[in-house]
Amino acid sequence: MKKTIRFIAILFALIMLLTPAISATVPYSTYTYSIDGEVLNSPDAYVPQGIINSNTLGLDQNLKNPSDIEADGEGNLYITDKKNNRIVVVDKYYDTKFVIGDFINQHGVDDRLNEPQSAFIHEYLDDNGDPQKELFVCDTFNSRLVVFNAITGAFLREIKKPESDLFGEESRYSPVSCVVDKYGRIYVASNATTEGIIVMTNQGEFINFIGAPKVVLTALDMLIQMISPTMAEQQVFVPTTYSTLDLDKTTREFVYATILYTSTEEKAKQEAQLTTKESDGSPVRLLNAKGSDIMNRNGFFAPSGEVAIKTTAPLTGANENTPQGPSRIQDIASGPNGIWSIIDQERSKVYSYDRDGNLLYIFGDRGSQLGNLTAPTAITYQTVAYPDKNGNMVEQTNIIVLDITTASFTVYRATDYAKLLSEAIKFQNERDYDSAVLKWDEVLTKNNNFDTAYVEKGKALYRKGEYEAAKEFFMNAFDTENYALTYKEIRKEKMEVLFLPLIAGIILVLVGIGWVFKKAGKINKATATKTGPRTFKEELTYGFHLMFHPFDGYWDLKHEKRGSVRASIVFLIATIVAFVYQSQGKGYYYNPQGVSSSAFSSIFTVLLPFGLWVIANWCLTTLFDGEGSIKDIFIATSYALYPVPVLVIVSTALTNVFVGTESQITTMIVTIALIWMALLIIIGMQVTHDYSMGKNILTSIATIVGMIFIMFLALLFISLISKMAALVTTISSELSYR
Repeated sequence: MKKTIRFIAILFALIMLLTPAISATVPYSTYTYSIDGEVLNSPDAYVPQGIINSNTLGLDQNLKNPSDIEADGEGNLYITDKKNNRIVVVDKYYDTKFVIGDFINQHGVDDRLNEPQSAFIHEYLDDNGDPQKELFVCDTFNSRLVVFNAITGAFLREIKKPESDLFGEESRYSPVSCVVDKYGRIYVASNATTEGIIVMTNQGEFINFIGAPKVVLTALDMLIQMISPTMAEQQVFVPTTYSTLDLDKTTREFVYATILYTSTEEKAKQEAQLTTKESDGSPVRLLNAKGSDIMNRNGFFAPSGEVAIKTTAPLTGANENTPQGPSRIQDIASGPNGIWSIIDQERSKVYSYDRDGNLLYIFGDRGSQLGNLTAPTAITYQTVAYPDKNGNMVEQTNIIVLDITTASFTVYRATDYAKLLSEAIKFQNERDYDSAVLKWDEVLTKNNNFDTAYVEKGKALYRKGEYEAAKEFFMNAFDTENYALTYKEIRKEKMEVLFLPLIAGIILVLVGIGWVFKKAGKINKATATKTGPRTFKEELTYGFHLMFHPFDGYWDLKHEKRGSVRASIVFLIATIVAFVYQSQGKGYYYNPQGVSSSAFSSIFTVLLPFGLWVIANWCLTTLFDGEGSIKDIFIATSYALYPVPVLVIVSTALTNVFVGTESQITTMIVTIALIWMALLIIIGMQVTHDYSMGKNILTSIATIVGMIFIMFLALLFISLISKMAALVTTISSELSYR
C-alpha cells in the first residue's frame, strides 16, 4: 500500500512538472520597477509546477527543518535535512537516490553529521580528464566540512578548522555555507568568524580571510570615539558575518555572498544603498579572490530585493501583510547566462537580476496556494533535459525554492518570457548585438512595459554604432546616464561636420557681445554728462554700467535719476520670460519626463519673492531711518535683476547641448546669476538707504524674516476667509432646507 501511494505521488508530481502551467492559476503577480520606482506589471517569468515533500520523495523519515537545497549539472538535488542530520539526494524526476547521514570516517570509526547547515556540489575534471563530482557539507555543529562522493555518497575526507595564527585558540569555527571555485579553493562562511570569508586550499590549508564587512557604528558609538578614545577601545564593535555563499556559475571563480542585517543602523544603510548603490550596506556582494566587491550595480536600483520598502502592497491583490523595511535576504543562487536570484524570507518573493544588476522580474508571495511560500530558506537553479513528444531532448530551467516551515520545496518552471529574456542576455554577454536586438524586440513584444528591455536594446544598438536609434530607446526608459553617453557620440559626429561653422558662429557671437558692451559704454558715457530727462533707451542701457559698477551705479540711479519705473518693469518682465523659458526649454537630460511648470507658476515664482522683498524692506527701513522710498526700492531691486535673464536663458539653451558632468556648467551659470543678483540687491539697499555695511546686512536679514512673517499673515488671512466662506455656505444651505 505504501509503495502504491508513493508511486501515485511521484506520478502526480511528474505530470504537474511536465504539463505547461496555466498563467491564470498563478497565485502571485510578477512585476519590476521603473526608473522612478513605479511598479510595472510583467508577464509571468516562472510558474509553479508542483510541491515536492517527504511523501513525494518516498522518505521513511520526514524532512525536518531542511535548511538548504543545491542542484548539480545533471539536475540532481541535494537537500540538507538539518534536524535529521543528513543529506537527501534526489534525481531530476524527484525520486530519492540515496541518503547521506552515518558514515565511516578516515579513521575507520563510525561517524555522523550533526545539524549540517548547507552543502555545495563541486564538479571538475581530474588529471585524466574524467568528470568528478564532490559534495561538500557544512557540518556546522561538528565544526568541520565533510566531503563525499556526490555520485555514490561515499565518504572522502573531512576538513576541520584551519590552522593559522589568525585564528585564536578560543575562536569558534561554525561553517554555515561554502563554495569551491574552479581552482579548487574553498570559501567558507562561518557564523562565529567576524574576519570575513575563510579561504582554504582543497585540502583545508588556510590561505587568508577576504571581504570582511565593515562595522556600522551608531551615532552614539561615533560620539564616544570622538569624546573618549579610551572608552571606545574598551567597546567591542563586531562586524556582521556572511550568511550564505554561492559560486558564480558563469566564471566559476567569483563568489556571491549575502549578509543578514539586523540592527536599525544596518537596515538604514541597506535602505540608503538602494539609490546610492554603494557596496557598504549592500546585503548582496560578488567577491573576487582578493575579497573586493566587483558586483555591477548598473540597474535603476541596487540589487538588494524590494524597492518599495515603505509600502504595504506594491500591487493590487498582493498580500496585505507585506512587511515594511528592507528585504531579508535568506539565500542566493547563480543561474544561466549570468542571471542570479535572491529570496526575501519575510515577503516570500524571488528577485532575479542580470550580471549588470538590472532587475529582471519579481515573483512569489506568502500563502498556502501552489506557488506561494511560508518561510523560504534556500533557492537553487535546476537545469534538466526532458524528452519532448518527438523524442528530442529539451532543456528546461527550473527555480527550486525550499520552504523550511512546510519541509518541502516548490518547483517553478521558466516560461517562454523568461527564456526570451535569458536568450537576449546571453547574446548581449557574447557581444552578438544583432541577435540581442532581435531578442529584445521579442521581449518588448511580450512586455512593452519593461524599462530594462528598452535600456538593454539601447545598449546593443549603441555598441553597434547606431546612436540615434539607441538614444530613442534610452529616452523611452528615462535612462539619462546612457542617454548622455549616446548623445555625446552623436554630438561628436555632428561636430566633425559642423566644426568650422561652429567656430565661426562662436567668433561672431563674441564679436557681437563685444560690440553691444562697447555701444552701451558709449551711450552711458554720453548720458552721464547729459542734462534733462533720459530716454527709455538710455534707462535700459544703464543696467550695463550698474551691474559692473554697483556702488556708483546705484548712487547715480537714485540721485541722478538714471533709471525709471518703466525700465524696471521691463527688467522684471524679462526675468519672468527667462524663467518661463527655463521651465519649458530644458534639454532631455535635465528633464527626461518633460515635466514643466505653467507660465503662471513661473510668473508667481518671480513676482512673489520680488514683491515680498520690496514691501518688507520698505516697512522695515521706514522704521529704521531708511532714505529710500518704496519707488526707490522697487527700481533698485529691479535693476539688480539685470544679469539674471541673459544668464538664465544662456544656461537653459546650453542644457540642450551639455549632458553628463557637463551639466555642472549650466548649474554654475545659474548660480553665478543668482549670487550676482543678491550682491547687487544688498549693495543697492545700502546705497539707497544710506546705511553702513553692518546695518544694511542686519536690515537685509530682518527683511527676509519680514517676508516670512508677511507670508504667514497672508496664509492666516486666506484660511480665515475660507472658513468664513464655508460658514456662510453652511448657514445658507441650512436656511434653504428649512
